[in-house]
Amino acid sequence: MGQEIRDISDNIRLTVEDGRILSLKTHRITRSVEEHIQQAIELILDKVTYPTLVPTIYTIVKELSINACKANQKRIFFEEKGYDIENPIQYKRGVSEYRELFSESMAEEYGNKSKKKGYFCLITFDYSMDGIRVEVTNNTPVTIEEEKSLREKLEKGMQYGDIAQFYLDNADNTEGAGLGLALILIMLKGEGIDPSYFRIIIRKDVTIARLEVPLSSNFKSVRDQDFSRA
Repeated sequence: MGQEIRDISDNIRLTVEDGRILSLKTHRITRSVEEHIQQAIELILDKVTYPTLVPTIYTIVKELSINACKANQKRIFFEEKGYDIENPIQYKRGVSEYRELFSESMAEEYGNKSKKKGYFCLITFDYSMDGIRVEVTNNTPVTIEEEKSLREKLEKGMQYGDIAQFYLDNADNTEGAGLGLALILIMLKGEGIDPSYFRIIIRKDVTIARLEVPLSSNFKSVRDQDFSRA
């Protein structure tokens, strides 16, 4: 069987080759999307005989996918409110309102709006016996304030090696948002995976979260090939 495109629903499109999911495109995270992500990861890790990594890799990819969809939806919210996303004061106000109003029904509504505007979350999978590479891409640009926040969360995550201690130290963090990025680094450390294999690549019109998992000394990372700001 060659490569084919499967429209699973109005929200899920899969690219499949030889029974293997190569990419999953969506506009909002639903239970069905989560199931397809988990299925892809289970199949990949079964192929490379590392099934014990399923919970960690699934949790990370799910978190990144949620972030990607929310980033697109947040931009639409700002447009509708008339807020200048590049203005630090208006950005702070808009983010606060967005978080306060966010709900499952809102996620569905803005997921549909994302599709109409051409915004998407694309999850691509690549693997061999030497390693795994997963990229989660959303096609809205990152503002200076957003990039600053991303870097701060990643820096915080690098300071911890224990999830329990991280939660204790951040129990009073009422913002909460973005802490998932810090937890990703902690989870990778817990699996003995160098956190430098996780990167956020910021380009003009897209943001890419890339997770690489080396499984042998022959694994070749693409991180040294990037000439982005990341």
